[in-house]
Amino acid sequence: MLDAETLIAERLADLPGLSGGVHGMGELSRDAVLGKRLPAVFIGTQGYRVVDARSPGAVGIASRWLVVLVVRHVADVAGGTGARASVSALARAVMRRLYRWQPAPGLQPLAPQEAPAPQYRDGLLLFPMAFDCVELIEIEGTT
Repeated sequence: MLDAETLIAERLADLPGLSGGVHGMGELSRDAVLGKRLPAVFIGTQGYRVVDARSPGAVGIASRWLVVLVVRHVADVAGGTGARASVSALARAVMRRLYRWQPAPGLQPLAPQEAPAPQYRDGLLLFPMAFDCVELIEIEGTT
């Protein structure tokens, strides 16, 4: 259920304008981010939900993946217009790379979902994007 994380990271690794690279969600804290080159992307799961449990031999699971874009822009620190402008092209590029992309056989194409609200403070913008990846998991002993 967690295989997609590495595949998403590989898919985004060479994204133009991503000078800070791709990191796991465990590295996402204000202090850690301030020590990294930006813009950067942080990837991690936000859990899963069951999408189909009707068959006794398999269960459909949708894992939710967060891709958090992090930019720092010191112009208009109070209002954040510079930070929002900086993340805009990167967000489009991430959407283009991940929308309906199939990470591996057995995993369905990624589907964009409603994401948590962005966070902005003192020139630092964390902009989350969310994608679901559905996987059909066969249950042992029932097939």
